Amino acid sequence: MPGKSNLLTIMLTCSAFMIAAPAIALADCAEDIDKVERALGTPGDYGIDVTTAESMRVLLDQANEKRRDGDEAACQELINQAKQMGNVE
Repeated sequence: MPGKSNLLTIMLTCSAFMIAAPAIALADCAEDIDKVERALGTPGDYGIDVTTAESMRVLLDQANEKRRDGDEAACQELINQAKQMGNVE
């Protein structure tokens, strides 16, 4: 029976990770979206020019759309591009 107990523990641990991982990604994407929105709210404070801000807004809109669709990986990829473009940390 100890072997079954260990197997059950491993299976439960893996299940918990699979459930928690998307929630963590969701939090990261949402947090990064907030950072980009703050930067675009006061672009002069971040040294972001008008052309760059427009490109960042397009990426931000796309990231929000992917987030609504539940595609967290695509959301994070798009918002990372916007952060890099505007040098937002």
